[in-house]
Parts: sequence; C-alpha cells; structure tokens
Amino acid sequence: MRKFIRILCTVLTVVIAFSSVSALAAHGYVGEDDVKGNSKGNNSATVSFYIQINGEQLDTNGNISGRDSKFYTGVIDKSGLKNSLSANYSIAIGNGITEADVLSNVSSVPKDKKVFDKVTKQYKEKDAYLKSSNGKVIPWSRLTDVYYKVQWYVLKNEADGWHVDGVIIERETDKEISVVVPEDKAERATCVEYDVKKGLFTPGTMGVKANRPHSVWEGDNDKLVMDGFHDVWYTVLDESTFKENNYVVPQKLMDAATAVAKLAGARLSELDTQLQKQFGRIDSQAYKQEYISRNGKKTLYVTPYITERLASKYDVSNDDYIWLAEGDSQGNVVKVYVMDRNSANIDNMFDGE
Repeated sequence: MRKFIRILCTVLTVVIAFSSVSALAAHGYVGEDDVKGNSKGNNSATVSFYIQINGEQLDTNGNISGRDSKFYTGVIDKSGLKNSLSANYSIAIGNGITEADVLSNVSSVPKDKKVFDKVTKQYKEKDAYLKSSNGKVIPWSRLTDVYYKVQWYVLKNEADGWHVDGVIIERETDKEISVVVPEDKAERATCVEYDVKKGLFTPGTMGVKANRPHSVWEGDNDKLVMDGFHDVWYTVLDESTFKENNYVVPQKLMDAATAVAKLAGARLSELDTQLQKQFGRIDSQAYKQEYISRNGKKTLYVTPYITERLASKYDVSNDDYIWLAEGDSQGNVVKVYVMDRNSANIDNMFDGE
C-alpha cells in the first residue's frame, strides 16, 4: 500500500510539474536564452514611415528623441527590420551618417511617388497647402518626383514602435518644403468693418479661414469656368465670423479701410460686369498673377490681384494688413474689412510673387 502511494505521489508530481510548465508557456513564458535574444530586438518588427510636415529634420545624429505626432503625417508605408536591433537603437543622418546608412536597417522603402500620393490624400482635402522654403505656396498638382524627392533621416524606436521619418526636398533648391494645416478653430483678432455707402466704421473681431477662390475666364462671357489653380489654398478673413464690439476703432484701421475701398473699387471696375456680379470680392492674399498659360491659352484669374503700383497709389500695404472688400454687380465696393496682420499673426503667403 505504501509503495502504491509513493508511486502515485511521484506520478502526481510529474503531472503537476508538466502542467505548470504548460501554463507558463501559455502565458508567454520564455526561457533564459530567449530572453537574452529578445533584448537584442526582433528583425520581424514592423517599421512605419512618416513625413515631417514642418519641413525640418527634427532628429540629427546625437540628438534623437520622441516627437509629438502633430509634426508628422499619418503612416505613409510599412516595412520590417533587416536585422535584430536593440530597442534603444537609433540612427540619424549627419556627422558622416548618410540616408543609405539609415535605410540599410529596413527591408524596403516606399517610392517617392507613393509617398507624395499618400501625403496628398491625407492633407489636400483638409484645406492644407504646401509651402516652399521661401514661403511661396506650391500647388498640390506639382508635388511629383519630377520636382521633389524624399529624404529619410532617422530610424528610431518610439512607444508605438519603429519609425523612419523623412522630409520632402525641393530638387531645384535642395531645401525642405512644409505642409501647412489650417487650425480647426482659427484665432480671432481685432478687425474693423467699413460700410462704404453709410460711411460707418464698426469695431469687432473676426476669424480667418482657408480659401481658394480662383476661377478662370476663357475670354467668352458665356464661359465662366470654376477652375484654375483649384488646389492652391491660402488664408483670408472670414467675414461670416465678424462680431461687433464697443472698442474704439484705431485710426490706422479706418485709414486703411478707406484706402482699400478706393483700391478695390478701381480694380473691380476694370472687370466685365458679369464677372463683377459673380466674383465681387478682392482680398489681400489674392494671387498676384492675373494671367497664366493654360492648355495653350491665356486665362484670366477672376479674383483680381493687387499690384504694387496700386497698393502704393492707395497707400495700402499687404505687409501691414490683411483685408477684403466686397463689391456689387456694378463694380461698386460696398463693404471692407481690415485686420492688423501682426495682431492676427497671419503671413502673406504670396510675398515676392
């Protein structure tokens, strides 16, 4: 009987031990050798590619860290590591490190065309626009591998996994370009509304918005085409957000408003009456090229531009103010809004055009 009990105990001990090992394995237990191997990294790990949208190489060799996701696109593409890497491994171009050195760690790299297509898809419909290093707006249609290239500058491991980050480089200048995303809720700033017919100045605040009012006229009054550089966005005043207050209107805003009324009136009166009726709005950010070559023809931008000569004649500086004027179908300006550019913190996107 005692012998049977001893045998039974031995069998139970073996069963319990086997069950324990099985249970540990089911919960992810690994052996000592596996633990050491795991600390070196995993060559099957996923690597995600991102583009830095502010046109900056944020990480350089010796200065690599985690970054806020707001500075980057969504995932552009995914790949894997070629070799096992330590979780704290990182490498960035600079100090003798090249892009090839960074990319030597990943299995594959997305083609530039795919990158540009993904960036366009993620941002074009968000009213975002591209801006070159000199501040000029770039049409989305120009974002191709003919004019631009991608430079992948860092491989690093962040909380959400392995990253390869890059920037878009203009081939001609060899400088980075950026993606400008309008704020969801634009900041409001002090503004004046000028009712031209009543001669009344009303103080208030107003927001800004992204705008793309360009249309073309093909020389025939019956053929108004809503087209042109329809993929170019820039910031303008949003008259629908104007809110009156009881502040004192600064004299410089009143002077600017009356000057804008004269300037815009002169410009609107030059347009065909049908164009005046359809597009009686002039703003300080309007594109400064009136004619462009399109499909072998010269086409007219319906949004009138303000030449330096006109701005000088009517004493209105695009560097000092952001403004818009609304006209009627007879080419008469009826309302003007003027905001101090510095207080609004709004750049003139077309300076130097």
